[in-house]
Parts: sequence; C-alpha cells; structure tokens
Amino acid sequence: MGRRDEGFGSSSQYFVFTEQELFFLVVCIVLDVSEYMVAVLLLPVVGDFLDIVGIVACFVMFRWVGVVSLFELVPGADILPIFIFTWLIWYLVRKSGQRRKMI
Repeated sequence: MGRRDEGFGSSSQYFVFTEQELFFLVVCIVLDVSEYMVAVLLLPVVGDFLDIVGIVACFVMFRWVGVVSLFELVPGADILPIFIFTWLIWYLVRKSGQRRKMI
C-alpha cells in the first residue's frame, strides 16, 4: 500500500497551530482589519500611527521577518493585509526550519 506519512497525509502538520502562532495570527488580523473597520485609520497621519505600532509589533513577534511589514508604509498599500502576509511568511519559514531539524 504506502506509508502513512507520504503524499497528502503529511500536509496535516501545517495546519496545527501552537498557542503562540495562533496568538500572533490574531494580533495580525486585528491590526489589518482595524484599518478596514475604522475609516479614519486610512487617513495619512492617523493611519500611519497604527502602521508604526503594527510594524513595531511585527519586529517584536517575528524578529527579522518583520521587515516584510515595512511595506505597510508604502502609499496605497493599506488595501493589502500586509501584517497577515508577514505572519504567513514567518509561519512558513518557521515550519521549514522545523522540518530541516527533523531530517
């Protein structure tokens, strides 16, 4: 037949989140969604304050991967969920590092 860890069976390990990963994801979702929910946060001066708070939070949570969150300062990039993208990149880098340690 085949081994259980081959093929589609091994993909389930990517959807099991630790408490830390889930907490970081929730923080990123709150940062991104808050801009959409409160229209005042899309204004240049007020919105930039939230962006800077989010960028600092990303550097604290994700260390060097937090550099991705700097795209939030690009004019017009507020439409994109940059903080969620930062979490996703951090998560994939973290999981690939864990897989390398297992090999």
